[in-house]
Amino acid sequence: MKPSRNKILVAVDFEEQSMHALVHSYELASLFDADLLLLYVIEGISILGKLRSPEEYLKNIIEEAREKFDKLEALAGNVSTKAAVKVSALIEKGKPYDKIIGTAREQEVLLIVMGNNSNMFASKSRRIIGSNTLNVIREAHCPVITVKSISKLPGKYTTILLPLDFTSQTKKQVQKAIEFGGYFGAKINIISILRGNNKITKLLKQVQLNQVKNAIQKNGVHCEAEFFVQKEKSVSEMILDYSHKISADLIVIMTQQKKSIIDFYVGSNAQEIISKSEIPVLSIVPSADFKPGMVTSMVDPLGVLKSNTADGVP
Repeated sequence: MKPSRNKILVAVDFEEQSMHALVHSYELASLFDADLLLLYVIEGISILGKLRSPEEYLKNIIEEAREKFDKLEALAGNVSTKAAVKVSALIEKGKPYDKIIGTAREQEVLLIVMGNNSNMFASKSRRIIGSNTLNVIREAHCPVITVKSISKLPGKYTTILLPLDFTSQTKKQVQKAIEFGGYFGAKINIISILRGNNKITKLLKQVQLNQVKNAIQKNGVHCEAEFFVQKEKSVSEMILDYSHKISADLIVIMTQQKKSIIDFYVGSNAQEIISKSEIPVLSIVPSADFKPGMVTSMVDPLGVLKSNTADGVP
């Protein structure tokens, strides 16, 4: 039986970032008229667990499940009161990303909201995304919002940053940005990065940006567009710098599709943006769906998004 209402899945592990993600989901649930589903995953047996007897291991799992369920139920009740939305709680056992992806698909959720779980390694200037977060982003059937820190107005977006590379998947990325921009009454700022300084390429890029800008504005969303030539800084650094310049509340990125044994992967620039951004990032894989019932119109009347321009953001 298909779910009768919209749902947003919030992955909860009771750590700081997942609590920030939970707070962020309140406004989203209200806006999309959606229920919140809080999911906690008990991971499988560890190396130390294998040294214990089956009886002891089972006892520990049951105790953890009871403890977390009570905690999750209390949290759900608290959230329901604060956010004035319907909240349910679910505990699963297994690999966190498998259970998050599977539950999201089974429940046909609109959106997954979770912490990005960045951690430090090698040097203070380098961050990586938590493996569970990365796997969810690349395999989820729906868009994923990753949250690192709490914002002044959690879940409310007034300025959305849309980095475009004008590949074949750009149209879907633009449509998602229009949907969010329309719902929040937000302004969309488009940015595109060129690797070269060729005059013809720059002219083509300006034409492409103008076409997308006009299409977005025809959908009733205010839009501004700029392109920059890459110099000393990396593409991801330029995008993040620009997000600070315009005081963006959300960055919308499209991850890449790879035709291989691994269906999807997250490009290096996308990983850097997700890892280092202090503002929420909405990640969309090419197969992701998001249908809250608002925008279905095409945004590319002249077909400028069909060409694969090598000079854009990878």
